[in-house]
Amino acid sequence: MRFGPLGTDGGERRLNVLISRAKRRCDVFASITDEDIDTDRAKGKGVVAFKLFLHYARTGRLQLGRFASEDPSLSALGDQVEHVIQLQGYQVHRHVGLSGLFIDIAVADPERPGRYVLGVELDGSSYANAQSARDRDRLRNVALRDHGWQLHRIWAMDWLQRPREQAQKLFQAIKDAQEVLRNEGVQKRDVAVPVEIVTIERGGVAELSLEALSETTASFYKEAALTAVPTYQDLPSTSLSLLAKFVEDVVAVEGPVHRDEVVVRIRSAWNLLRSGGRIQTALDMAIQKAIDEGLVVGGDFLQIEGKESVPRNRSLVNSPGLRRIEMLPPTEIDAGILSVIRRSMGGTTEQLVQVVSRMLGFKSTSSQLRDLINGRKQSLVANGKLTESDGMLRIAP
Repeated sequence: MRFGPLGTDGGERRLNVLISRAKRRCDVFASITDEDIDTDRAKGKGVVAFKLFLHYARTGRLQLGRFASEDPSLSALGDQVEHVIQLQGYQVHRHVGLSGLFIDIAVADPERPGRYVLGVELDGSSYANAQSARDRDRLRNVALRDHGWQLHRIWAMDWLQRPREQAQKLFQAIKDAQEVLRNEGVQKRDVAVPVEIVTIERGGVAELSLEALSETTASFYKEAALTAVPTYQDLPSTSLSLLAKFVEDVVAVEGPVHRDEVVVRIRSAWNLLRSGGRIQTALDMAIQKAIDEGLVVGGDFLQIEGKESVPRNRSLVNSPGLRRIEMLPPTEIDAGILSVIRRSMGGTTEQLVQVVSRMLGFKSTSSQLRDLINGRKQSLVANGKLTESDGMLRIAP
């Protein structure tokens, strides 16, 4: 049976007919599995249903996905736990689930995009809103595990009193869950209903596709914190050589970085909220001195000479200026583009824009960010670093 485009009414109706009309047996022949479908990139309801159906056909279990329509308020405990998990290099999603069963924090599988490793439950709204202790402590847990979730509970009081110990238990739970998933690929666990699974290996097929890299592929942006700052004297009265050294210190940590952010970082070391004429002039002179003496290189964006640019995730930065589109260094975007295409062996412009924007820490892609990434892609093609043929981007030979 052929489907219309998934996410359209025709595609959803055909999928519904296929599933609901089979009376004795349903044989599924597919060139992909549910684990190949990344719901971050395909958000239609038909895609959700197709992913769940393929997962059920493969394992005999229904799997929850991240399609809650509401945007729940983020608790302080949830923010802390999410931040700790992200620092370990994992991508997380909040309030994940279907059919009234939601996981507070879901840890994504770094090896297989679109799949979750572990569900982390907090004693928050989902816990407090249960109608009874039996629903809250037993039935909900059983239902989630029947849907394929591996769970780990964090109590707010334990986290507040022993955060390091609870964080270690959490990381161990993630590692254990990853091991279970690896073993599941070798030896299937018991499923809820008997399912006959026949795998047909394909040969002689070469595929090129863009791997759905998570935002945690990029390291988190680190903001410089200056020390030994002579705040006992006015900033404009500080020696130009010392200010130039501060410029170098900021760029060594954050380069490539826009010169305006360097000004903000040094000004903040003096606890100054804004730059007056004298302060701006002194810092402009310090930046120029640092350039003239070879401490840093660049024009609007400053860098330590010879230091390679890498994409950085800005989702946790304190300075709001770092998330402004005009503050994104072109060389950093270029590095992200080349990294994605090289690792994925190719991809389309649309896929590239989405992945690179997530790497930089932007959960949504504005038209300005889209234009910037597309412009850098065109520059790399013009410079011979990328090739574009039939809509597919590849690293130039």
